[in-house]
Amino acid sequence: MVLTPVGLAPLLAACQQATAPANNQAAAPVPQKAAPESDVGAAQRLVRARLGGGADVQFQAVHRSASDGVPIVCGTYQQGGRTQRYIVVNGEEAFVEPQMQPGEMDRANAEFCGEGHDNRPPPATPAPGNAQ
Repeated sequence: MVLTPVGLAPLLAACQQATAPANNQAAAPVPQKAAPESDVGAAQRLVRARLGGGADVQFQAVHRSASDGVPIVCGTYQQGGRTQRYIVVNGEEAFVEPQMQPGEMDRANAEFCGEGHDNRPPPATPAPGNAQ
């Protein structure tokens, strides 16, 4: 049997038509992957877990920094009427002020959080005399 272009027309038309589900119900939508969690969202999740999952935790100030290329998220949260600080290192380890020795958060905050400033090294500047 030889198929001519005229003979192929019904086959091509059938291939281009969408197939309807057998029970005439709309096809289920394809599930979409959730957007990746942000570094701040991950930090807040880790802090909540460190605090025992308290729903009454409200996050306030937050900023990002880095130490030797390791990302750090620093911030404050309020729980039970008290404002406390936290530091999350590399999205893996959370440190919360109430669970640290007195003065430890002050030292860690100064070293890793730059007291509210990004402590990553400044961008390279041109050598003197090479200004453009």
